[in-house]
This record gives sequence, structure tokens and C-alpha cells, in this order.
Amino acid sequence: MDNGQSYKPWVMLQWILLCSVFFQGGQFWAFAELEDADENELYHYVPSRGPDFWRWVEYALTSPLQIIIIVGSVYLCETVLIALIAALQGALVLSGYAIEMEIQAFYTKKITLWQSHAPRKVFQSKNVFLIQSKLVFLLLCAYLCHIIIWAILIMKFRISEQASIDCQNPLVMPPEIIIIIVLECALFSMFGIVLTVQALKAIFITQITPEYTHSQWANISTWYTVLSLSAKMILEWGFISLLAAVYAARD
Repeated sequence: MDNGQSYKPWVMLQWILLCSVFFQGGQFWAFAELEDADENELYHYVPSRGPDFWRWVEYALTSPLQIIIIVGSVYLCETVLIALIAALQGALVLSGYAIEMEIQAFYTKKITLWQSHAPRKVFQSKNVFLIQSKLVFLLLCAYLCHIIIWAILIMKFRISEQASIDCQNPLVMPPEIIIIIVLECALFSMFGIVLTVQALKAIFITQITPEYTHSQWANISTWYTVLSLSAKMILEWGFISLLAAVYAARD
């Protein structure tokens, strides 16, 4: 277990918590105080406008560090590999925002066609097909990044566990490590599932109205808020529990 000699996990955890409080708190304040006020306020997210840019800024500032902390819990100490995994997570965040922008472009195109009372065959035009192709390509790239990240983490955990068994080490792998990996992998995967469901709805639903778009982005924002806070709080709890278990085993 790397207790922070090569990097500062406690500083990272504090930064993650600070960013979460700042961005989530700022948006809650804007929602509570500015709901009926000027929609041009900086933090006043209006779902009908599409993706929430500031949410993705928060993820870009926190999720690579979350991955680094998870990496440290599975005894992965190669600096270059850690940096590459964190960079992949950053690329995953950027692809998530790009996917949402394509979904919004899809919504805008379909709303325009619906309001013009265009025949159904127009919904399969070259422009619509191009947006669909971009969306599918971006989703596949995002899934590839996600699979690479978690395949490395899981394989590294299995290798460390097997090495401990082969060396007949009396100290077993703390169960907190398994809890961290399983829950964080599930929560990070849920981000992709939520985004994929939204993309599939955008592709297959023909009659899309402005009201539908507003409700979809509002629902997505709620889902992401719940998943983000859950992933951060579980990681904080899991890391603290893991350190406590390691120190207890040494004593």
C-alpha cells in the first residue's frame, strides 16, 4: 500500500471534496436562488440549453485523481502507467462532454424536423445519419477507454493477490480493496450506461419536442449528481477504511 510517499492521496481527497462542494454547492445555490431570475447567470443551469458544461469541468478536475487513488489501493506504483491511466480518464471525461454535445445537436435537428412537419423519411437524411455515426463512434471510444482503465486495475489487483498467495504472505488483501474496486467500477460504469441510454433514445425516438429535451437533460443532471456524489463519498470512506485496516494489520 502506497501511503503517500510518491504522491499525496490526502491532498487529492481534499481537492476532490473541495471541488465537489464548490461545483455542486454552486449549482444548488443557483437553482434555489436564481430559479425565477435571470437565466444568464453564470451557474444557473438551464436544461433546455443542453449539456451542463460546469459539471464536466468538475469531473475533469476530480475523476483522474479518483482513479489515481484507486490505483494506489491496488499496489500499482509505476509512475508512467499511473499517469497514462489518469490521462485516459481525462480523455474519457472529454469524450463524455463531446457525446452530450452530439446528443444536443441530434435533439436540435429532430426538433427542427418535427416543427416543420417533415415526413418520416426525412428523419433518416444524410445529416441525421452523420450525427448518428459521430455519436456511435464517440460512444465506442469512451467504452474502449473505460474498459482499458478498469481492465488494468482489476488485472493488477489479481496479480498482487496471487503474488501474496504464492509468497505465503500471512497478510491477506484487505476486503476494503475489493469493496473500493467493485463499487467504484460499478458507479463509473453507470455514468456510461446513463449516457448510452440517453443516446439511444435520441437515435430511435422520432418525435422530440423542446419539453422532452428539457426533461431529459434535467433527469440526466440529477442522475449524474447522485452518481458523482456517491462515487466520491464511497472513495473517501473506502480509502480511510483501507488505511485503518493496513495500520491495524501492522500492529
